[in-house]
Amino acid sequence: MKRLLPALFLLLPFSSIAQGQFWNNLAIDYVDEASHDVVKCSYWQVLERGNLHRTMNTFYRISSINGQLYLDLKIIQGGDVFVVPRGGEFKLLLEDGNIVTLHSTEFRTTDKGDGARHWAGSGAEGLLVTYPISREDAKTILHSYVARIRLYMGDGFVERRITPTHSELFKDELDLVYAAK
Repeated sequence: MKRLLPALFLLLPFSSIAQGQFWNNLAIDYVDEASHDVVKCSYWQVLERGNLHRTMNTFYRISSINGQLYLDLKIIQGGDVFVVPRGGEFKLLLEDGNIVTLHSTEFRTTDKGDGARHWAGSGAEGLLVTYPISREDAKTILHSYVARIRLYMGDGFVERRITPTHSELFKDELDLVYAAK
């Protein structure tokens, strides 16, 4: 037991790093030389993780280009083919009862590996889709926690509950990019 305790203390920082909570910085923070666009992005994080009964995995990052905020989603829905139409809704249902509705920027259908993060899921049908976030919507989200998400697809919607840990991290990541100058 005495040998195990120091090993556990050594692993704790690595666990925090894996969850993206050890440091509070951006994955991308630069000014494009050609266009002079200011680009900022958070690290990819888990928003919702499926299991044997719920097969949807959703990853996100918050991006900003010249101050315009975006929610980038990578989604795998059990290997199924699905579509998000242009203007398709993505709803964030907040704990305080508010609902923030975002609209996709383009029509997207699944493709192999589009929902993957690193090598996991690289052979599965997935989707990478972007939703602009207004500054007003960002302020609304920053005043509460996301309790559930609802993704509208071509043939209906999928709704999932968000764990408190993932909800808190989502709020932190949005605040990080929102406040970045």
